[in-house]
Amino acid sequence: MDRLLLGGLPPGGRCDIKTLARESGVDRTAFYGTRPYTHLREEFETRLAVIREAGDTPDPRDAGVRRLPARTTGIGPCS
Repeated sequence: MDRLLLGGLPPGGRCDIKTLARESGVDRTAFYGTRPYTHLREEFETRLAVIREAGDTPDPRDAGVRRLPARTTGIGPCS
């Protein structure tokens, strides 16, 4: 969890529950409902939200998407 939140993403991975489950060797469904790792999913989502609220993102793809509106601001429609 710490590695993902610090930006240490595996090739093709994202900073999400799917990647966390794969990297942990645990079935993703174990992170939902009343299953054994629900508390870890909740902690992961809370910590990720705090990181994002601070204006940071551990996933470079998400950072690119967040910058996109800033780049397009002020550009009018094509003529």
